[in-house]
Amino acid sequence: MTFRASFHFDVKPEWEKDIREGRKTIDVRTNVQPYADVNKGDVIRYRSAKVKVKKIRAYPGLSDLLAHEDYRKVVPEAKSHQEALQRLLKEITHMEPPHGILAFEIESVE
Repeated sequence: MTFRASFHFDVKPEWEKDIREGRKTIDVRTNVQPYADVNKGDVIRYRSAKVKVKKIRAYPGLSDLLAHEDYRKVVPEAKSHQEALQRLLKEITHMEPPHGILAFEIESVE
C-alpha cells in the first residue's frame, strides 16, 4: 500500500470555487515548507474542495511560471497574461527568490 500525504492549505474563496468547478487546475505556491513537502499523488484540502496532485513543476519565479503555464488555469478570472501576473504578485509577496515557485497541477476528487 502506498501512503499519500494529505495537506490543508488556504486559498482565496473565488479560487476555491474555480477549483471545485475545474477552471483552476494549477495551484501556485512558494517553494518553502510545507508546500515543498507535497508530492505527486498527495491530497490537498481547502475549505470546501479536495484535490489530488497530478504533477508538480518548479520555476525560478512567477514570470517563468506564466511563460510555461496557461495563465487561465492559474488565475481563471484574468483576461490577460499580464493581469494574471499582477494578481499573483498580490498573492505571493514574499520569498519568491531564491526558493522559487511551485505549480501543482491538480484535479478535483470530489
